[in-house]
Amino acid sequence: MRMRRMIFAAVFSLLTAKAAFAGQPTECDRLAGSPTDPNRLGEGIGLYGIEPVEAIAACETALAADADNPRLLFNLSRAHLARWLIDQQSDEEQALAGRNLEAAADRNYPAAMVVEAKRYWLGNAGFPQDVGEAMRLLDKAALSDAAEVKQVRRLLFLQPSVSEKRSEAQIRFVKQAADTNDPDALFALGMQEDDDRQQAEAVRLWQRAAALGSAEAAMLLATDYLAGDGGLPQDQVEAQRLMHQAAVGDNPGTRTILAGVYEQGLQVPKDENLAARLYRQASDEGNDDAQYHLGRFYEAGRGGLPQDAHEAARLYKLAAEQGNEDATLALARYMAEGQGGYEADKTKALEFLKRAAHWSTKAKEELTKIGG
Repeated sequence: MRMRRMIFAAVFSLLTAKAAFAGQPTECDRLAGSPTDPNRLGEGIGLYGIEPVEAIAACETALAADADNPRLLFNLSRAHLARWLIDQQSDEEQALAGRNLEAAADRNYPAAMVVEAKRYWLGNAGFPQDVGEAMRLLDKAALSDAAEVKQVRRLLFLQPSVSEKRSEAQIRFVKQAADTNDPDALFALGMQEDDDRQQAEAVRLWQRAAALGSAEAAMLLATDYLAGDGGLPQDQVEAQRLMHQAAVGDNPGTRTILAGVYEQGLQVPKDENLAARLYRQASDEGNDDAQYHLGRFYEAGRGGLPQDAHEAARLYKLAAEQGNEDATLALARYMAEGQGGYEADKTKALEFLKRAAHWSTKAKEELTKIGG
């Protein structure tokens, strides 16, 4: 009975908060709304596409008329974070982002709780490391934003295997989740074992994860079966079965990887039409790598797609706004050459690259190459 009441209370708080999210879209929503926020008003814009000064002013104006609106508070936190990342402002800007994020999360705004969970898991941006609080926030946000929460949780579980700053608390939590047959935790543990060159144990963990539905584990096992690696025999039939599992799974990142396999013909017959379909699906799901690669296909007219510079430019812009470095360079090229609806303007392209160079190594290298 107590558990039922707790669940009801959590659902009620989110539904009550959701009623407060509604309203007319504002300039703050247009300039700083997140494309992954299920309660956004409008299309949203990737963090690296935000014009911080303009967005901060718009959000402050909107909040002056609606001070407790959690959506606007969340948007303002993104605008301040963009200013800190892109314009290289002081740590006070990051602190402002954190305060507005906390204010939105305290009002049960799901997108804010998801971002705050990342901060607690990593112990950065002024938040102490607290993996339990991170998971509590994700569990609460999942009641209204399950798909995004699953993607974020998956990435957080992987973080200890790809970062030098892994903590014992993170590893312990992932191991506990794996003990409950959590497929994302099993996959993440397999990545840690593979990184430690314990290949047999990694394969065993991935097989368990794939059997429980992990698209990522299925993709890695498929490549091992195709090449006869990882102690597994070459087995085209099993590889194809696992590749199908990866293609229909719930991870757009895995679809993007699989699309690359078919585009390049890596241990499989080259199939650009299938690659294009997979890129499109993952692109529609918001994956920035897929958006960039689908843009390439439209630029060249590959994979059964028409040659369409305008569509390529649209996709490059979407990916660049999420911080995709290759898409940023492609968009700068379009600006300089006057493609995809842009007027040829090398000065504008150079300014775009200079702005991106604050966060993009590739943009910085391109500026050095052209002497900008």
